[in-house]
Amino acid sequence: MSKFSKAIKIILFTTILIFGLVACGGDDEESKDAESSNSSGEISGDVTMWTASLSGEPFDSYFEDIKSDFEELHPDVNVIIEDIPQEEIEQKVLTSLTGDEVPDVINLAPRYMVNIAAQGGLMDLEDLVDDETKNTYLEGPFEAGYFEDGLYALPWYLTTTVSFYNDEHFEQAGVTETPSSIDEIYDTAKKITDETGKPSYFQIINEGDVMMNKMASLANGEPLVEDGKTVLADNEEIKKFFETTQKMYEEGIIPQENAEGTFNTAQELFMGGNLSFLETGVTFLGPIEEGAPKIYENIKADQPLSEPDAPLNVAVMNFSIPAKSNNPDAAVALAEFVTNAENQLEFSKIAETVLPSTEESLEDEYFKEPGDSPKDLARAASAEALDNAQVLFPPLENGSELREAVKNAYVKNLQGKLTPEEALQEITEKWDASFEKTGNTPTF
Repeated sequence: MSKFSKAIKIILFTTILIFGLVACGGDDEESKDAESSNSSGEISGDVTMWTASLSGEPFDSYFEDIKSDFEELHPDVNVIIEDIPQEEIEQKVLTSLTGDEVPDVINLAPRYMVNIAAQGGLMDLEDLVDDETKNTYLEGPFEAGYFEDGLYALPWYLTTTVSFYNDEHFEQAGVTETPSSIDEIYDTAKKITDETGKPSYFQIINEGDVMMNKMASLANGEPLVEDGKTVLADNEEIKKFFETTQKMYEEGIIPQENAEGTFNTAQELFMGGNLSFLETGVTFLGPIEEGAPKIYENIKADQPLSEPDAPLNVAVMNFSIPAKSNNPDAAVALAEFVTNAENQLEFSKIAETVLPSTEESLEDEYFKEPGDSPKDLARAASAEALDNAQVLFPPLENGSELREAVKNAYVKNLQGKLTPEEALQEITEKWDASFEKTGNTPTF
């Protein structure tokens, strides 16, 4: 197999959760395991799966099929599927773990998985999933399910970064190639802004995670942290990116709204014809296709705005199993079923904007022989980007602090409140303080 690699933390919840988990061990857990299977060893009983922000069609029908197919395989099992808003799911899981109404399978982003696993809230799957199943997944996404010494998630769908551009704006400015370096990004954006009279480039920031990935890509293999000590301040490529984007913001090449840095802001500007190019995931296209069809028709997709050999991040959505699951055997079986090659391929087709995490799924003609619509082109570019894609940052308990430090420093740099040197120094100080506080000594 080929190889690749927000929530509010309330102290009260943490304390209650720790005590709750301590109180529910031992014989109670063993009795739950015994009760989850009937005398023949076949799984039985109710198994509840929580998905994240996947309600409505076509997802409702897809999960109805998942439910009926799984129940056909296991007649004594009753599958209950509930959708939880993405921004609420971590909190709801933590809350459920303080009581007895606990879901059995939960759809989590790695950052949520790490927080819950660090508090003892997730089941270690290392010995519950066989090697044959483990080997069906791409290496990088699969490894994203590890935290410390345990396997706490199985990978589901993926997204990688690609570039999107308004082809009409590119033609108007006489630009024929997608930029792949910092200097080329500036030159391309300036030409388009000079021609259209509008800002042309947007750097998504989100919670700081996107910028962290950008920094790692710019570093091109050079570590940002060594043994828990931050070493990014002297990286010339990262410094140059901070300098250049600050200059573009001052010159109006980057819109003032970029200080918000959100994915939604970028979408709104692009839909209004007030943006020309950026890099992000394929999910960017969904609202544009519906809300601005003329803009959508002019969208082209290409590889990310980076050097051809630069590492790229792959974002992973996982399935985990709470430590207090009342039916762990059925939970493991359901998680494996939803993430098998056949079901992942079908999910990718109905979602249209994500990639599967199994190599077998990616070999399908759906990815190998795409059409020529913006989504088709973006999906093909996204699948191709997997060649350089990996999980650029290990799951870290203090990940939210690292992301916040990057977000705040980069926004202040963009607005001219900090020089690039000062912004990188601020990140360094905050990261080092966070590593010292948590005792983490990673290298990445």
